[in-house]
Amino acid sequence: MTIWTPSLEGRSGPTYRAIADAVADAIADGSLKPGDRLPTHRDLAWALGVTVATVTRAYQEARRRDLIDGEVGRGTFVRPPDTDENPSAVRRFHLPPLEEFSESGPINLSLNFPPLLGQEQAFAETLAEISRSNGLGQMLTYQHSLGVPEHRAAGARWLKRVGLTARPEQIAVTCGGQHAMETSISALCRPGDTVLTEPLTYPGMKALAGQWDIKLAPVACDGEGILPDALEDAIRQHAPRALYTMPTLQNPTSATMSEGRRRALAAIAERAEMFVIEDDVYGLMPQDRPPPLVSWLPRHGIYLTSSSKSMAPGLRLGWVCAPLAIIDRFQVALRASCWMAPPLMGEVARRWIDSGFADEIVGKLQQDVRVRWKMVEAILGDHVADNDRSSYHLWIRLPEHWRADAFADQLQRMGVIVMPAETFAVGKQRPTPAIRVCVGAMTTLRRTEEGLRIIARALREGPDHLIAAM
Repeated sequence: MTIWTPSLEGRSGPTYRAIADAVADAIADGSLKPGDRLPTHRDLAWALGVTVATVTRAYQEARRRDLIDGEVGRGTFVRPPDTDENPSAVRRFHLPPLEEFSESGPINLSLNFPPLLGQEQAFAETLAEISRSNGLGQMLTYQHSLGVPEHRAAGARWLKRVGLTARPEQIAVTCGGQHAMETSISALCRPGDTVLTEPLTYPGMKALAGQWDIKLAPVACDGEGILPDALEDAIRQHAPRALYTMPTLQNPTSATMSEGRRRALAAIAERAEMFVIEDDVYGLMPQDRPPPLVSWLPRHGIYLTSSSKSMAPGLRLGWVCAPLAIIDRFQVALRASCWMAPPLMGEVARRWIDSGFADEIVGKLQQDVRVRWKMVEAILGDHVADNDRSSYHLWIRLPEHWRADAFADQLQRMGVIVMPAETFAVGKQRPTPAIRVCVGAMTTLRRTEEGLRIIARALREGPDHLIAAM
C-alpha cells in the first residue's frame, strides 16, 4: 500500500481540484504507479487538514479524468494506462443517452444539432422519386470507394458555395464529417505523429487522436484564431504532420479568421510542407465569409465539410477535397474503414444540391439562427458579446476564479446540460474558464429559452457555495 500524500503548496483554485491535480502530476512523474492504492478518504483528509467531503470530491474528479478507480471494500487505486480494451479518449466523446433529449428530462444545450425546417417532407418526396428512377441498382451495389462519380461532382458543385473551386476527381465522399476527419487522419498520419490544433478544439478530434495514437499540440490563438508567429514556433518545436483547424465559426469559440490571417497561415504551412486539415462544417452559416484557408494551399490543403450542419443532422454524408496527388491515400483509407459511403445518402444530397433545395435549407437555417440570437441577446446580454451571430453555439466566458467544469456540474443540477472548456482543451495548460451552449435543435424553443434563463440566473448568483468551499 502506498503512503503517498500530496503537497498542495503553490496550487491555486479549490482544494479538491488541487488534490486531483496532484494525483495527475504524481502519475505523470512516476510517484504513483498503476495499481498503487491511495489513502482512504479519512486518512487523506486528516493528513491535509481538510474535510472528508473535500477528499471525496477530489477522488470523484480524479475518477472523472480516468486517473483512478475505486472498488467497494478494497479502496481507491491508480488506473493502468489506456489500452485498446480501455479507451478513455473514446469514453469521453459520446452522446448522452437518448432519454436525456426528452422534453421531460434535463434541458440539453450541449450538442450542436441544427433544426429540421421542412426537410421531412422533402426527404419523403426525394425517396419516392428515387424509387421510380432507373438507378435503384446503383443504390444497392458496391461503388468506387471515393464515391459515385455523380455524387463526387455534386460535392464539387456544393463547395463552390463557399468559394472553393475543385474538380470532381479531388472529392471523396464519406459517412459524415466525423468520418471525413477520421479518413484524413488515416490517409495522412501514422501512430506517434503530431497534429497541431487550436488550444480549444472539437472533442471529436481529441477522440480520434486517442484512437490513432496521434499527439495533439496546441497553437496559441487570439480573438480570430491561430497566431502566425505561434504556428511557426509550433512547427519548429513539434515537426508536426498536419494542422487541424476550423477557421470559420470555430468550435467551441465561434471565432472566424480574417482573409489576411488565412493567407498568412497558408504561407507558413506551404513553406513547412505541412498538411492543413480545414474543417468547414459551419462554413455555410455566415452570409459573408472569407474564402477557405485551403484556397492558398494547392499542395497541402485538405478541406472537410458535411451535410449534417447544412442539410439535416441524420443525412450522414461528408465531402473531403484533397490535392489530386494524394487522393489515392483517401481511397485506401475509405476502403479500410467503410469501403464506401452509402450511395442512397449521396443520391439524396445530389438531388437536393441540384434542385436548389439544399440552398433553401441553408437560407432557412440562417434566418432561424437570427431568431434564436434575438432570444439569446435578450437573456444573456453582455455574456455573449464576443460571439458570432451566425453560430448555433455560444462561448460564454466565466470569471477567472470560477472552474468551468464545476459550473457545468452546477448547471446540470439545476436542470441544464452544457459543455465546459475542459472538454475542448488540448495540452496540459488549464483553459480559461468558459462553457459552450448550443441553441439549435436538441429541444424546443420554449425549453431553450428556459435553459438560457437558468444559465443567466447561475451567472448572476455565482458558483455553488459548496463548490467554492472545496
